[in-house]
This record gives sequence, C-alpha cells and structure tokens, in this order.
Amino acid sequence: MAQYGRAVLGGTFDRLHVGHEALLATALRLGRSAAIGVTTDAYLALHPKPDARKIQSYAARRRAVHRWLSFRYPRRRWTLKALDDTFGGSVEEGVDVLVVSAETATGGQAVNDERVRRGLRPVALAVVPLVLADDLSPVSSRRIRAGDIDRNGRRRSRIGIGLSVERPEDFEPVGVAVRRAFPRAQVRPARWPPPRTGSDLEQIRRAAIEAVRDAELGIAIGVAPRGRRRVAVRSLSVELEPVILPTGSPAGLDRLLRRSAAAKRFSPGSG
Repeated sequence: MAQYGRAVLGGTFDRLHVGHEALLATALRLGRSAAIGVTTDAYLALHPKPDARKIQSYAARRRAVHRWLSFRYPRRRWTLKALDDTFGGSVEEGVDVLVVSAETATGGQAVNDERVRRGLRPVALAVVPLVLADDLSPVSSRRIRAGDIDRNGRRRSRIGIGLSVERPEDFEPVGVAVRRAFPRAQVRPARWPPPRTGSDLEQIRRAAIEAVRDAELGIAIGVAPRGRRRVAVRSLSVELEPVILPTGSPAGLDRLLRRSAAAKRFSPGSG
C-alpha cells in the first residue's frame, strides 16, 4: 500500500543495475505515482563522472529505465523526465517523498533546504540502502563501466578471498564451494584464531576478521550446534550477519554465497 501521493527520484541510471532497480522499486512502492528524472547529456557534460566517455547516451539510459518500469509496473502511474539541473522536479509543488540512496542522502537534505528557501514545505526522505556486489562493495555504474562487476554485482575481475576454517578437513570442500561461487577467486588459507572468552558467534567473527587480512573478502567456517557449520563473510568495511548452513556439510556454501552478498543492502556505518 502506497504511503505517499507522489514520489520523486532522480539519477543518471547509466547501465541500469540492481542498485538502480532498488531505488525505482522503492519509489513505486511508496508513491501512488512516481516521477523519475534522468540526467541529460548536457547536465553530465557540466558534472563529469569517472570514465565519462563510457556513459551511455541520455536516449539509451532513458530507454532502459522505461523498459524496466514498463515490464515491472505496467499498471502503475509513473513518468520519466529529462533532468538538466540539480533539483529538477524535486522542488515543485505536489511532491510528497524524495527517494535517495544512502550515498546521496545529503543531496536529499539539500533538496529540502532549497524547497524551504523557495517557500515550499520540506518532503519526506526515503533513504534506500546500497546494494552490495559479491565482494561486499556497493554496486555502481562506475564499477560496471570499469569492467569490475556486471549489472547484478558479480565480480568480473579476480577477487582475493581469505578462508579460515575451524576444522581443517573443511578447507578443501569449502575451497571448492568458494571457487564455484567465485570462478576467478584467488583463495588463500587464513589461520583460525585461538579461543578466547566469549561466545561461538564472537569467535567466528574474529575468524572472519583474520580471514580478510590481506584479502578483499574474508570467509570463516565454524562449527555450529548439532554439527552444522556457521558461516561469516566480511570485507574490510562490511560484515554480513553470520548464518548457519542447513546441513552439517559445507556443500551448500556455494549457493549461500551466490545469493547472500548480492541480495544484501547496507547503509554506511551499519557494518
């Protein structure tokens, strides 16, 4: 059920990816109608981005957003507008909620400041957490343009993974699972830290920290109740909540890894 009348969202939408889709879906979920601004080529010329020459044309970016919205929300009310200045339709009458990412939340506050300056009421800000790639860094058009990831957050380049296991016999089957999930992974063993006072959960978190030293991604596999395995995954800046595999074998780890990171979202400071 929509919570607001009109939702507004603006962006470049270069190489439409899962992060963009999260923003668009939020706008359509929150508003009975949505107005989406797509930055024009002229605007981007005045506000250059990394690898600017690789950014798709306005026509291509608008077409991709239109296609996605038409497929996902054929019965909803939405419009696409050319965005050729900083604020666009966000500083007009009739706006009820502004959808921003965790990365652009300060820009949302700038919109409200501008609205107040113009004598308009401030609007609600809906901050959408960033969608993570499978290396636990945010999915972004910049990274896609650089060839680092695909639009779904899968790494194209090699990823260094540190692997720490509580039981040495788990290392080989877990290593196989990791390579299935990350075909170009460079897996290196990491030591399991000596036990300290604290819970099993704290122990595996320490193991994941150990695993991520000198690596981009750290994976720790510990023993959980009834012989099952507990899995902790983290990067240098983001920690996923440890989970327990449904069976005692680590054979299902590849499926867990395939869906865990790309499905996660986070706000800066949450991990």
